[in-house]
Amino acid sequence: MPTDQNHMRRCIDLAHEAKEEGDFPFGSLIADSGGNPVAEGRNREVTESDVTWHAEMEAVRNATRKLRCRSLEGMTLYASGEPCLMCAVAIRRAGISRVVVAARTANPIPVEPHPFTAEAFGDTPMPRVTYGILEREALEVQDRESSP
Repeated sequence: MPTDQNHMRRCIDLAHEAKEEGDFPFGSLIADSGGNPVAEGRNREVTESDVTWHAEMEAVRNATRKLRCRSLEGMTLYASGEPCLMCAVAIRRAGISRVVVAARTANPIPVEPHPFTAEAFGDTPMPRVTYGILEREALEVQDRESSP
């Protein structure tokens, strides 16, 4: 079974691909409860001229389309960077059970209550969030001086 580190390595590879294409360096992967990859995404905000085309959004969109369902309950989303507010809301709405983040955002946008901590979604459970898997590698690709 693939490990958290294996999935995060793929996210970092996707972040490199995004960066090489001129996009922001972020990648994401969704795995099912058995650890099998279901879908992935990378940032395409610049190349698609779409401020909502984040890695996590693409991964969620690809997973729900592939599985032909809105619920991703029991699944894990891996992200090379900390999901923004928009992505965090999509993660909660999709019912993703676990989120694994390589690197936290240095200066996150202050949002109270944050979607990962607030019970603003009725009976939708909050995902368990783990930080720091391959953090150094993720931060290397996120070097802001070489990002768009």
